[in-house]
Amino acid sequence: MKTALLSLSLLCSAVALSGQGSFSTDEALKQLYHDYDPATRTAQWVCTKEQQREGPHTGWRCIKEDTTVSVSVILMAQVPEGDATRIYLATSAKPAHDPMGEYNCHACAPAIGAAVFVWQSQHWALESANVAIEFSQGWGEPPEIYLVVAGPQEHGLVLSSNDLAQGFAASGKELLLPVGKTVEAVWSIGDESDAFGKVDPTDKANSPPPYRSSAAFRFLSGDDGAAYTGAPSDYYDIEVISRGSSWEDYNHPVKRENWSAIYSFKNGKYRLVRKTSFAEVKNSGKPRTDKKP
Repeated sequence: MKTALLSLSLLCSAVALSGQGSFSTDEALKQLYHDYDPATRTAQWVCTKEQQREGPHTGWRCIKEDTTVSVSVILMAQVPEGDATRIYLATSAKPAHDPMGEYNCHACAPAIGAAVFVWQSQHWALESANVAIEFSQGWGEPPEIYLVVAGPQEHGLVLSSNDLAQGFAASGKELLLPVGKTVEAVWSIGDESDAFGKVDPTDKANSPPPYRSSAAFRFLSGDDGAAYTGAPSDYYDIEVISRGSSWEDYNHPVKRENWSAIYSFKNGKYRLVRKTSFAEVKNSGKPRTDKKP
């Protein structure tokens, strides 16, 4: 039985393979960003539809002063995929100049980008790219990003973000995959939520109830994988196991979050195909009397 666990021990590393030429990140960034300047590591930004929205939105303001952005590479990994060799590149961009001060606040999230290059005809060719997949993390810093094995001959990038505000703590994971000529977020989960830092036992009226939930997930392969849709897929199924409790607001009671779920990749997204609740039974601490001698 083979199981592709989402753990550091099974993460792909960037392995230098013989026979391929060197890869220049500056040349790659020139293909991804408008007027990228290697000397200053800046480029010209094209506002997304989200940034053009009226009212509150993620990302920075769509104004002339913020069209020049600082660009950085978060991750670069070279991996074999079947008969091909590819490089996965993750990037971030944020305003290089902010007239109101540095782009350094709780809600100041950089734009996360990703690209995939394939070695063909003796050069690295751009295969899939998206410089504005989403705006993620805060304080001008991107989330942690790492490479995962997402299928027998497929890889992906996982964003691992976290947030702490006014005693509430939360974290989440998001999977990015190349989809045709672009790279998209195809699945996400809030894997931890905690209000214990906000709980005030002396304030019965305004203190939230104590709650905490956490979830772990893994990619399934071999005997464990692709058993839920009946159709073959290039990507492994994802299994999630959650436990704990959550709370929406004062109009709703605390909700148990003890469940397991299976997601399968179909039509460019991971979709829920099965969810099962379970109950936790506390150990009474009493010795068992049904044990056989």
